[in-house]
Amino acid sequence: MTDIENNEERRQPRIFYGWWIVAAASILGMFGNGSISQGFPRFLLPIESSLGLTRDQMSLVFSLARAEGSVAGPAVGWLVDRFGARPMVFAGSITVGIGTILLSQVNSYWMLMILFAGVISLGKSAGLGQTLMAGVNQWFIRRRHVAMSALMTAFAGGGALIVPLLNESIQWLGWRQTLIWTGVGILALTLPASFIIRSRPEDMGLRPDGDPPVDRAAESSGGRQSRGSSSAEFSFTFREAIRTRTFWLMSVGAFMRVTVTNGMLVHIFAMMAERGLSEDESAAWVAAMFFLGIPLRFILGVTTDKFRSNLMLAGGMAIGAVGMWGLWLGPGIVGLLAFVIGIAVVEGITSVNWLMLSDYFGRARFATLMGFMSLFMNIGLFASPLFAGIVYRLTDSYWLVLAVFTPMYLVSALAFLLCTRPSPPTRGQRRWIGTETRAPQPAPSAGDGD
Repeated sequence: MTDIENNEERRQPRIFYGWWIVAAASILGMFGNGSISQGFPRFLLPIESSLGLTRDQMSLVFSLARAEGSVAGPAVGWLVDRFGARPMVFAGSITVGIGTILLSQVNSYWMLMILFAGVISLGKSAGLGQTLMAGVNQWFIRRRHVAMSALMTAFAGGGALIVPLLNESIQWLGWRQTLIWTGVGILALTLPASFIIRSRPEDMGLRPDGDPPVDRAAESSGGRQSRGSSSAEFSFTFREAIRTRTFWLMSVGAFMRVTVTNGMLVHIFAMMAERGLSEDESAAWVAAMFFLGIPLRFILGVTTDKFRSNLMLAGGMAIGAVGMWGLWLGPGIVGLLAFVIGIAVVEGITSVNWLMLSDYFGRARFATLMGFMSLFMNIGLFASPLFAGIVYRLTDSYWLVLAVFTPMYLVSALAFLLCTRPSPPTRGQRRWIGTETRAPQPAPSAGDGD
């Protein structure tokens, strides 16, 4: 072995840098998403009371926030694939932190709408959620299920840990002071996280999963590395993916899943209050739901390489429908328990949903495909809280809302059931990501239409 090879061996990190990416993204995502996505519904009732707003007015704020995500999602996905996750995480998280601090000072409905539905939601779309997932996804192929499941487990952990803290803080400090400290926390985490995060392993001279450089791998095996190696992966282009029936079935399943779940989570405290629960009791049930979702996201995610992901998603949505029935018609504690378990399972299979997208279509255009899918998902995310708020104002009850939402979960289950792995398209030279057996082909540019 030459001196150069010895030096290269010494430079190989003991811990693959991708795991540091997972750790940084998990911490930022746990606090950011736990505060914004899962935690903000806890502010619904106190802000509504403080500003003298109606339930459907507050629902419109949440709905417009999702509508902004619908517009920003495809653009964010393209930007992440084009420029990498690191600059997007930094800019987006800073925007969320500053916007949350400014939100604490609102005294009018229009300022509430501009800051939450505009500034904060734009920052979240750019720096949290899909950007963090896309960033982690670039670093792994063989270990993708573990890495992505760990990240999405942290997202669920944010709900379990942050929601009870927000509940206590709102009761002791008020919602305005709570928002200030939430924004400060996001800003404090953003700088170190964005310093650690790198967009792609190739930018650091590394390979996905920490595999050795190709020349050493080929030398040790006595030949050239095959495309069947652990770090070789076929990736669809954007156009190829959206031409498959699988992509659209996956989009329908995801649309129904997130539409109902978001509508439920925005109004969950109000729904439980309708059943006679106090704020503390409601917070305890919601925290239990998110706590249950923590192991489920990880366990279900890492087992997708052993079981068919479409069957796991279909089964999870069917369990969610049973849980919805529990809150709709179930008696007392039994109905609440069925609801908490059902929604926890639906939240748990979130990791399976995005892993299936990456497994079926590859990592080259993952962020773009995720952003494009969010264009449709966010239509439902916009409509469901608004629908629930209007129905409640007209009927003074959530009964009709649950009657509509429950069968939508069953439609999602059917769509996922039919969502089988697509066959790779026929083309002159397929795109293999993560292998160097031939001269690497450049990723399609914007002009390629991908």
